[in-house]
Amino acid sequence: MKLKSIKYFNNEQEWGFDKIEFFDLTLLVGVSGVGKTQVLRSIHALQKIAQGSNENGVKWEVEFETLKGNIYNWKGEFENLKSKNEFIPDFLNSDKEEIEPKIVFEELLLNSEKIIERNQESFIFNGKEMPKLISTESAINILKEEELILDLSESLKLIIYRDHTQKEGVRYSRLSIKKLKNKYKNFQQIKESELETFDKLALVYEMQEPVFDEIKSRFVEVFPQVEDVKIEPIQDDEFSNFLFEATIIQIKEVGVQKWIPHNRMSSGMLRTLIHIAEMYLWVEGTVILIDEFENSLGLNCIDVLTEDLVYDDNNIQFIATSHHPYIINKIPFDYWKIVTRKGGLIKTFDAKDFDMGKSHHDRFMSLINHPFYKQGIS
Repeated sequence: MKLKSIKYFNNEQEWGFDKIEFFDLTLLVGVSGVGKTQVLRSIHALQKIAQGSNENGVKWEVEFETLKGNIYNWKGEFENLKSKNEFIPDFLNSDKEEIEPKIVFEELLLNSEKIIERNQESFIFNGKEMPKLISTESAINILKEEELILDLSESLKLIIYRDHTQKEGVRYSRLSIKKLKNKYKNFQQIKESELETFDKLALVYEMQEPVFDEIKSRFVEVFPQVEDVKIEPIQDDEFSNFLFEATIIQIKEVGVQKWIPHNRMSSGMLRTLIHIAEMYLWVEGTVILIDEFENSLGLNCIDVLTEDLVYDDNNIQFIATSHHPYIINKIPFDYWKIVTRKGGLIKTFDAKDFDMGKSHHDRFMSLINHPFYKQGIS
């Protein structure tokens, strides 16, 4: 799937943005606080709406192209209910039933033909009036099994949001790799599964898929002190009535006999391995949202991973945010979107529409000195 464009407003929180068009790789650049993260969260919010959640006061227009070549244009709006003060603890309102916002209107076009037209009085699907259905859920979730909707519903599952502004804890898999082997018989099935990257990586290691050696080689390029990587279950049967199994990553460094478990690896090293694995293990048509791509990565990691973003040929779309000079300078300026904000209105501008010089250095210097970039928020 490819996200072609989005327009989004949150009337409850009084912010939003006009239509943003995306490339196969889009880097949102701008000073802190202009709304780069909000753009990614808006896309993620639409995925959740399509899966049955509701967002108070939200209004949207979005266009997708699926792997089957279908173009979907989806727009809608939830009513804006007065919400409680967010600083009042939930337990003080525990005796009150929460009222969910209803759909005000919703419209879906498939290849320019309207297949859903819905408001608070009527619901028309494929030219036919529908009975009264759930008013707090999107039509995409309600009709997700219908042939005309299925392609979009399945495609929206391919949106993955990575928020690197949040600190990651120790990660391991509690799933039984041996049981997963019985379910997933080959590499393609593993790629197409909804498993976490951690579990996919453990499976390709266990099944001795050649792709694991490719991932390991790329990782060793970044960290030459590492000579081997393995992913295996560990067991602790110290207690007679309890058996704990977890699958963990371990690395072996040159000249060191003992294997190092991933909870003792640096966060940048672990994240680099997961990033590299994701490049190989994501299924075609995935849309990746990466917030603050550079967080907890060293320069050597950034170098390799930005190259992977630029030169990936797996039909995967990346939309990332950054204000790190090295990343901005590494990604061609044709992919930059300059983000600014005036009050609650977020705006984006294509960097290629401005004369920014010919070399990477000239373009980067032009960017950081450009009025749109420097003013940021006004």
